[in-house]
Amino acid sequence: MADLRVLVIEDDPTTGAVYVEYLRKVPGFAHEFTARSVAEAQRFLGARLRETSTFGIDVVLMDIHLPDGTGLDVVRSMRNVGYEGSVLAMTAATDRATIRSARNLGAVQYLIKPFTFADFESRLAAFRQLSTEYTGGGEISDQAEIDRMFGARTEAASSSLPKGLTESTLAAVQELLTHATAPLSAGEVGEAVGISRVTSRRYLEHLTRRGDVTRQPRYGTPGRPEHEYTITAP
Repeated sequence: MADLRVLVIEDDPTTGAVYVEYLRKVPGFAHEFTARSVAEAQRFLGARLRETSTFGIDVVLMDIHLPDGTGLDVVRSMRNVGYEGSVLAMTAATDRATIRSARNLGAVQYLIKPFTFADFESRLAAFRQLSTEYTGGGEISDQAEIDRMFGARTEAASSSLPKGLTESTLAAVQELLTHATAPLSAGEVGEAVGISRVTSRRYLEHLTRRGDVTRQPRYGTPGRPEHEYTITAP
C-alpha cells in the first residue's frame, strides 16, 4: 500500500513543524503541505482540485482554531465537493459542539493538545492499520470483524467493566484526567463529560481500583467532605 498523503492544517509554525517531523517517523505517511489558515488551505486545495477530484490528499490533520476561521470550515468545503478521505483532529478545543462537528464531518481521531509523539504515533498506526483493512477487496461476513472496523464494542469485550459502565465513557473520563491541570472532583468530571456526579464517581472509583487514578481528600470546601482525583503518574 502506498504512503497516505497528508495535509496538515495548523496555524502555529512550530507545532506544524513538529507534526511534519512526527510524520517522517511514522511509516506509511507522506507530508504534502502545511496550511496555516483557512485561506491558505483553500488556495492549495483549489489548485489541487484542478488536477484531481481527490485533492491528492488521503488524510487531513486538522487543528480547529485558525486566524480566519476553523479547520472544520476547510474540511466542510472539501466534503461539499465530494472529498472522501480521512480527518484526524489535533487540537486544544474540548467543547462538545466542536467535538460533535468534527465527528459529523468524519473525523476518525480526536487528539487533545498537548500530546506526545507516542500519542501521535499510536493514533496514526491504528488508523493506518484500519485503512489497510478497508482497502482490501472481497467481502466480510464476520460481524465481529465488521464491529471492530467500525469501532463497536461488544458486551463480551466490555465484560471487565462493572455493570452500567461503558468503555467509551471510561476512556473520556481517563482522557479528561490525563490532560487536567489540577485534581478534579466527581462533580467536575461529571459536568465535563456529561454524566451525573454519582455516575462519575463510579467511573473514578473503578479507575482508582485499577490503579490508574489516585484519590485524595479535597480540603477547604464547605459542607460534605469531598474527594478529588488525579491520573496516577507512570
